[in-house]
Amino acid sequence: MNPYDWKRNQPSVEVPRREALPLAEELRRGGSGVLLAGRGMGKSVFLQQVQRELERLPDTRVVLFDEPPAELSVGACLETLARGLDVTVPGPLSAREVIDAFRARADAGEHLVLLYDELDRYAKAPSPGAEPPGRHFFNSLESMRRNVPGVGILAAGSIGVFAFRDALGSSFLARADKVRIGPFDRAAIATLARPFADRAAALTEATIEALYLASGGNPALVTYGLGALWDEESPSEYSVAAAFVRFQEKYREFLRDFQLAFADPRLSEAPQRVWELVRESDGEVRQEHLEKACGLPRGILRLDPTDVLDILEAAGLVRVTGSAQADPVLVRPVASLLNLPSASPSVPQPRERLARDLETLLRRLHVVSSDFFRPGTGGQGKQLVPESVFAAILALGLELLGWQVEREALQAAGRTDLKLRWNGGVDVAVVEVKIWGRTPERYRRECLGDPDLEPRREAGSGGVERWRSTSRTAQGWDMEVDHFLLRLPRGR
Repeated sequence: MNPYDWKRNQPSVEVPRREALPLAEELRRGGSGVLLAGRGMGKSVFLQQVQRELERLPDTRVVLFDEPPAELSVGACLETLARGLDVTVPGPLSAREVIDAFRARADAGEHLVLLYDELDRYAKAPSPGAEPPGRHFFNSLESMRRNVPGVGILAAGSIGVFAFRDALGSSFLARADKVRIGPFDRAAIATLARPFADRAAALTEATIEALYLASGGNPALVTYGLGALWDEESPSEYSVAAAFVRFQEKYREFLRDFQLAFADPRLSEAPQRVWELVRESDGEVRQEHLEKACGLPRGILRLDPTDVLDILEAAGLVRVTGSAQADPVLVRPVASLLNLPSASPSVPQPRERLARDLETLLRRLHVVSSDFFRPGTGGQGKQLVPESVFAAILALGLELLGWQVEREALQAAGRTDLKLRWNGGVDVAVVEVKIWGRTPERYRRECLGDPDLEPRREAGSGGVERWRSTSRTAQGWDMEVDHFLLRLPRGR
């Protein structure tokens, strides 16, 4: 039985979050918090982990509300709260009356924690311009929490969190701690992959690296990738690339909903605009550009650059180093399927299309290059991932752009080869991948054909250099070869 069911909120295999216990203890003391996380980042699973930690603590009652009532009104929310606490209160209700009725019971316990999932849905207004009833409900909960000792509240959502504060503000958000859960790192993915080892088919380090880089650590995507590999006898890094090509074909609605979770055009397009800005940057973005992207009059939310960067980080799309108030802000996209290009230019010749696609893809990989370095062992510094991992991610990116890629690598002369065709054509292109640890000038002298001939240097940008030279095949044919040199800085 496949232990990875990425469609469920209750996986049979999960990674414990170290944030769960200290948060549970804070909530038990009467704290409040808002968990900001994007689609697929594991909000529901994390809430369940917090619930289990609370249930282990003495004299504590915890109630998890998976979703809002079908009829979203303040009254319906209060009735749902009363049912969750098994109390009956004559209406009209208030949060204080419900909690007082619960506390009057002999088995109530000294501490009460309320956990709410799907906060975004509470933020939806019944009609354009109307106030979302959920905000009034959570404000009433917050008023009760401040006046009744030993009641904690945690709610989880994404862009809808910011709808709560619009117009009148939110006393709940104003006092709630900001709670974060990040993407899975390499160690967490290795932990999640232990069932492979239990059946004597442990994933190789290179396969785990490819899964990390293809998924960006998004828990839903990691779980999907592991599930797709489960039935293979010897999954490889190329199996990972193939799995995520299938994902992009089969689950377009997930990708659509993923974007709506942080950039719903009915609320604000600022996150989408800032995301595009970051993906085209080289790791630094000026505040004036961020403010311009946030200041365009679209949507109904007032989001400043810090808000937007918070949303994008919570979605696992970008990584901010240092302060979001610095100028420029140090922010890079996270390497993942979600940050790879998805559109190929319309050019008539497959050769030029391939050259443009490669340059576009390599520029994108340059921006996320720090993710291609893994922590060293034995006191060593960061180490570049194996060549085959880089080739697998390159294959994934090319397939997302429409190329048919032969995923089984051919090993020749120490290089990793990928064979490509465009749109069912008969012409075959071969991409050779080689890690070159020396200077571009030395590459030009040693690798670009006849040293007496000067290779043509094509336009390049974004950490990518492009050369074109003439090489002679073993059959005596002259052929032009494009050479792309990609700088992979380790980052900060």
